[in-house]
Amino acid sequence: MPQDDPPVTALSPVYAAGTALVDLGTAELFVVTVLRLWADPAPPADWPGGFRAAGAAAGGAPAFGALMWIVGGAACRPLDVHARHCPELGRDEGMLLRLISLLQRDRAVAAAAVLAEWLPPAAVRLAARGGLALAAALADAGLVVPLRHAEAAALSRLAACAHATQGLALLQ
Repeated sequence: MPQDDPPVTALSPVYAAGTALVDLGTAELFVVTVLRLWADPAPPADWPGGFRAAGAAAGGAPAFGALMWIVGGAACRPLDVHARHCPELGRDEGMLLRLISLLQRDRAVAAAAVLAEWLPPAAVRLAARGGLALAAALADAGLVVPLRHAEAAALSRLAACAHATQGLALLQ
């Protein structure tokens, strides 16, 4: 049963634009890496191999494939997934992390809002099944994506200029 979720603002990313990959945890890096391997057109990458290595191949790889087949095929706009070796997070990479984090915490309403950023309503319902199976498989393998909030994304932007104002430095 979905919990009552606070409203999700479509324009409030949880991961700040340009978040450095070095600031992400293991579960987050795993998801981003597999997504980048899946999105890379050449050479064909063995993204299911990542699930095997993480011990999540049984349910994780098929669920990821199903989710991304729907998202990739029915997305209302081109996806922002960066190249394999890019040191920063793409917008849709951050959205996938948010989706998995919400689903791992049974926050189905908020997760559906994330999917609605990519997909028309009928596709949201289809993609939610794959997303839920993916989130469960990752959690079973010990890969739990932390629940981040939009306010936390703003902190990295604040920290960059905190040295300029004494009052902001004290807040840090």
